[in-house]
Amino acid sequence: MKKLSSFLILVCILGNATTLFSQQKGNKQNSSKQSQGNNMMQSQINPENMAGIFMYDAEDVVKKIKVKETTKQQVITKAITKYNNKINELKAFNYETFSNVKTFLDKKKNEAMLNGENIDMKEARVQANEMLRPIREKVQEQQALIKTIFERELSPKQFNTWIKYQEKKQNELKPKNLENPKMPNSAQHSKGSGQKQGMGRAGY
Repeated sequence: MKKLSSFLILVCILGNATTLFSQQKGNKQNSSKQSQGNNMMQSQINPENMAGIFMYDAEDVVKKIKVKETTKQQVITKAITKYNNKINELKAFNYETFSNVKTFLDKKKNEAMLNGENIDMKEARVQANEMLRPIREKVQEQQALIKTIFERELSPKQFNTWIKYQEKKQNELKPKNLENPKMPNSAQHSKGSGQKQGMGRAGY
């Protein structure tokens, strides 16, 4: 009788321990997913990036496109300095707009986190982009001006290098898509093969 009682007590203890472990594991997984979602939303909220705001380092540009002639270096440096000054003016003049967009997106981010609806955040970004459209158009005007100068002053090879450099700078402004990371082909193939093998074993 004592052995039976001891056995039942042991079963109860093990059962409670297993339940507690499962709950803790589930809580950790949910916390991890929520944290990743929060980081993703937070990292994407940058109104200046959304408006295409960025500046160039004149010395870095000269090195990248390999301009050797002193006269051309001076022209490039002057064009970049003028561009950077215009961008700084845009940033200062539109400070309130950037602040309003940031506040708006932060509010929508919190609502999306509470509701668990990513579509709300996507719609908010569409509205924010519309609010920033006039600023983005002015930035594009400055980009077009500097492009015209560089096309006139640089060789075709140097100009192509500049275009690639410019595209790289613009791509750095884009938020990284962390929601649906693409699986490498090899991983997809391996996963598919594993599923087929598993189905084959199940058949036996």
